[in-house]
Amino acid sequence: MGRGEVAPGRGAGREGLRATRPVSGPPHPGAYLGSGSAGDVMASAKSTRVWEAAYRQYGRAWETTARSGKGDPVAAREMAAASWAVAAAWRQIAAATTLPWWILAAIESAAGAFESQARDYETGGTSQGS
Repeated sequence: MGRGEVAPGRGAGREGLRATRPVSGPPHPGAYLGSGSAGDVMASAKSTRVWEAAYRQYGRAWETTARSGKGDPVAAREMAAASWAVAAAWRQIAAATTLPWWILAAIESAAGAFESQARDYETGGTSQGS
């Protein structure tokens, strides 16, 4: 597994996922929505840059949250803001490209998960170990 991937842990469902450190830099070239070969769909350059910046922000916020004490309101605000930024970047990609339904469903799911995480951090519903 590479950096930033999630591995299933023991048990089933969301509780069975083990989070690892998010990727703080862009993935290898061609890893977005296609490599540019025939039949692939690429996100726009602007959408890709926004997505990369949002994930860098998220990586920094994740590191701050991991180092901070449980319930640190500054770290929680940073993580909420970063999560909103990632969700918005995913939604921008969905809106700016023509994609098969199943890719759009995956993007919408990712955006929704980051929005849910942002709300959790805003309301104090996420602890340091989550």
